[in-house]
Amino acid sequence: MKIEILHFDKFKFDHEEQLHDIYIKRISQFRNIITDIKTVKINNKGIENRLVKKKANECFVSLDEKGEHFSTEDLKLFLFNNNFKNLKFIVGSTDGIQKGILEKSNKVISLSKMTLTHSFALIILLEQIYRSATIVSNHPYHRV
Repeated sequence: MKIEILHFDKFKFDHEEQLHDIYIKRISQFRNIITDIKTVKINNKGIENRLVKKKANECFVSLDEKGEHFSTEDLKLFLFNNNFKNLKFIVGSTDGIQKGILEKSNKVISLSKMTLTHSFALIILLEQIYRSATIVSNHPYHRV
């Protein structure tokens, strides 16, 4: 499975980018279950173009505070028990995600009932993807 995280804004602080890089590197160790992971800075038009050209094996997941609430276990099941070869997560800008993009997404999920900065949402998503990969691989990172 390939995962691509589409986001609108750049990181404001060096430590945010460092955390991003740490989790990308950690996730990359699980190539047997996640063959590729990357983040792409994009604009609304770019996302709309991708949604129009969406293939049957692609799933677009928007992050929105009003979306479905997922536990870590829910995310793990969603990531690794689906028929999609390409997952595309959309992390909104300061103004959120446009209604049309939310409506065209396969799924809308929430990381928290609280509003998060786009950079924190991106880092939390990466950490949860990493955690999910460690659970599936019986790696000791996740402790219950």
